Amino acid sequence: MDLRTELQQHLGAAYTLDRELGGGGMSRVFLAEEVRLGRTVVIKVLSPELAQGLNAERFEREIKLAASLQQANIVPLLSAGELGGIPYFTMPYVEGESLRAHLARGSLSISEVVTILRDVTRALAYAHARGVIHRDIKPDNVLLSGGAAVVTDFGIAKAISASRTRGDDHTTLTQLGTSLGTPAYMAPEQVAGDPGLDQRVDLYSLGCMAFELLTGRQPFGERAPQKVLAAHLTEVPPPVASIRPDCPPALSMLVAQLMAKEPSLRPASAAELLPILDNSATPGSGAMVFGGAGMLKKALTWYVLALVAVAIVAKAAVVGIGLPDWVFPGAILVMALGLPALLATAYVQRVARHTATATPTLTPGGSSVARAPSGTMATIALKASPHLTWRRTTRGGVIAVTAFVLSVAAFMVLRGLGIGPWGSLFAAGKLAVDDRILVSDFSVARGDSALGPILVEAVRAALSQSNSVRLVEPSDIAQALQEMRRPRDSRLDESLARDVALRTGAKAVLGGRVAPVGTGYAISLDLSSASGSGTLASFQGTADGPKDLLNVVDQLSRKLRARMGESLKRVQKTVPLEQATTASLPALQKYSEATRANDLDQDFDGAVRAAREAVALDSTFALAWRKLGVALTNSQAGQASVDSALDKAARYADKLPDREKYLALGFYYEQSSSAADRGKALAAYQA
Repeated sequence: MDLRTELQQHLGAAYTLDRELGGGGMSRVFLAEEVRLGRTVVIKVLSPELAQGLNAERFEREIKLAASLQQANIVPLLSAGELGGIPYFTMPYVEGESLRAHLARGSLSISEVVTILRDVTRALAYAHARGVIHRDIKPDNVLLSGGAAVVTDFGIAKAISASRTRGDDHTTLTQLGTSLGTPAYMAPEQVAGDPGLDQRVDLYSLGCMAFELLTGRQPFGERAPQKVLAAHLTEVPPPVASIRPDCPPALSMLVAQLMAKEPSLRPASAAELLPILDNSATPGSGAMVFGGAGMLKKALTWYVLALVAVAIVAKAAVVGIGLPDWVFPGAILVMALGLPALLATAYVQRVARHTATATPTLTPGGSSVARAPSGTMATIALKASPHLTWRRTTRGGVIAVTAFVLSVAAFMVLRGLGIGPWGSLFAAGKLAVDDRILVSDFSVARGDSALGPILVEAVRAALSQSNSVRLVEPSDIAQALQEMRRPRDSRLDESLARDVALRTGAKAVLGGRVAPVGTGYAISLDLSSASGSGTLASFQGTADGPKDLLNVVDQLSRKLRARMGESLKRVQKTVPLEQATTASLPALQKYSEATRANDLDQDFDGAVRAAREAVALDSTFALAWRKLGVALTNSQAGQASVDSALDKAARYADKLPDREKYLALGFYYEQSSSAADRGKALAAYQA
């Protein structure tokens, strides 16, 4: 009894055999109708040679795993059985033709090849994710139907190999195309009989099939099976682009990567191939994936343009919107970090490209015609090439910039809501706009005690530019001390300053410390609650020397104003302290003495002397000229002297912050005999 008659009797009335289709060395294939459902199916019966020595239970277990695959590009297994000890299984009948038959009619277009490879890759990615390896990817096992490619016989070769109960001759199995695969499409580790095969054997076979689809010939030509197997172990096929010039560089390189001898040099998974194939349909698209020879120059050009654009936007946001000062250097840093990534991508893609185009063809004789990149770095680059692509690097840069923008937005939101370490004191309810702040005396450790009053005056000048806080005036402090029966010139240490703050209605006390450190100074500003409930904010800085003291005080004061919750835009537009006062520390010291003598001690003659010394040290010191005019007026000096001082104050008033400028101009128009104008004086005071 022949096999067809025996199979029909075994199947009974459930199936009606129609005809036998062209099979292969591993099975006989019959077309049949499944009577109950009225559908056409294919029944494959393993050849008796393969069936010998199979463990039926193990084979069925493997078949069940393959039957679990349900994906659009995989022909599913419908059922399985056994005919006289010979396994068989049924599959849907796919209308169309095999890829082998389609290839026999002529060459394929690039887009057609990419479409087929994409469909097969989707099938492999799905199966590999579920632990199923095909082991025999080739044009014969790919069917074309309805414009799509589907893969058949998934898991059959694995099931046959895994269920054998005794060793078999590799040559026989190879010729039959079973557990070891088909010679023209076998990975080197399959040829070597490596028992630890993984999904990368399918990727190698996919590369061999892609080579054939693109060039119209198999990677190692028409040779005897044993010579083909040897070639898989020793030879590297020529680059696809050298045979088919219209092949995109990305696609040619992908084939070379898939056919790498070492599994570790191939892509790690089929899923990684899909984005590459999506960008390989046209010759021009390959540069962005694998990088053409001129890609580095283009990438650097775009990088510089992006860097300039980000820098301009960041600076404009800091100045125009009032974002924190660190946004600009932070944006530059984020962009700078992209340069190493760009250069690394260029190196990796260059090595991968040269490997694909310059790898020598090794024959058993050992001849070679070109040198491929070699060494540890080249090996690492080849392993990284599927992952480190221009597209991924670009995407990573966009993600980094986006993350930075989101972090800035989060900072501003938390600041505005008063949440966490970035929350402002105003938003957190610890201070309110227009709350009064008392500036106490600075403590000076092991240094010039005259620095204390100078820095207090500098801090007062810096904070006077704020429109959100009000400082307790020295005259109010003197009045409070007098009411407490304390000398008007009492030093405001921490304890006394808190008492004075409570008496004057101040909500917070701002103190400071300065200590010599080598040739420089360590400076600290500490804002604490007047009620003694704790420190509200603290900032530290280091000055390289006396000339740097005002600059550091200016920076710390700006940070304090931002921490309190003042508009960052206004803080950034603050006039530098050296411009608002003077760059001369001795001049500022004399100005401090004049202020104390005039406002606290009411020693007007002493105030005049100190103010004259201040303007002698810095003739453009507008605040000192104004203080001199005030002291001269209080001491009832001649009008000519007052006019001279006020003229100088008005001349240099434009250097001052708005508040001090309008105070100077108001006093000038009020007291100057040559420019007296009550209207202008009133307008200045109102401003």
